[in-house]
Amino acid sequence: MTNLKSFLSSTIGKKVLVAITGILFCLFLLFHLLNNLVIYTGEENFNYLVSSLEKIKPLIRLLEVVLLTILVVHISNSVYLSIQSRKSGNQTSLSNVKKPNAPLSSRTMLFTGSVLFIFIVVHLSTFWFNFQLTDDHDAYYNMVTNSAIGFGNIFITILYLVAMVILGFHLKHGFSSAIQTLGIKDTSIGKVVSTIGVVFWLFIPAGFFSIAFWFGILNGGS
Repeated sequence: MTNLKSFLSSTIGKKVLVAITGILFCLFLLFHLLNNLVIYTGEENFNYLVSSLEKIKPLIRLLEVVLLTILVVHISNSVYLSIQSRKSGNQTSLSNVKKPNAPLSSRTMLFTGSVLFIFIVVHLSTFWFNFQLTDDHDAYYNMVTNSAIGFGNIFITILYLVAMVILGFHLKHGFSSAIQTLGIKDTSIGKVVSTIGVVFWLFIPAGFFSIAFWFGILNGGS
């Protein structure tokens, strides 16, 4: 137990925590997207899906606590590693800020992560919060597609579009960094995971982007 605590307190241990929590959150995002894509099948199906989740609210609450824990561990360790790297002048920092030849997605990890944190707060204070308040199970679809807290608001729409582009950059480097941290980058498993990673850093942001673009721009919030 002491050895585990010492490992998790070390720099490499914190990098492993960032990698694992990042991958776990990606799995949630994939599940979340698949649920959200139901919105394309129509109002009735989407409202039914959301109301069905309401029926298992105790389980959902437990999952939310787990997700919050994952997010806190990911963010706190990422910030710690970035600060320590800046202090030591380490060229292999989490965000590779000091590497001029590093990819843009790598050099902007701390920035993109910070923007995404703000986006999550906005997302929870609009959709999630208002979903909890309503007892009208027929209102979910309109909340998302045609309300002032959803894509009926051009500013919310633009925020989501920009955030999804940023999410793509963040996940692209995050997946590459996680594979390297876990020591599987040059293995056959690492190559498979890297290929699968495209689904996460491209498909997930593109899926959420399409919803905001379709209902907020093409359909004008309707």
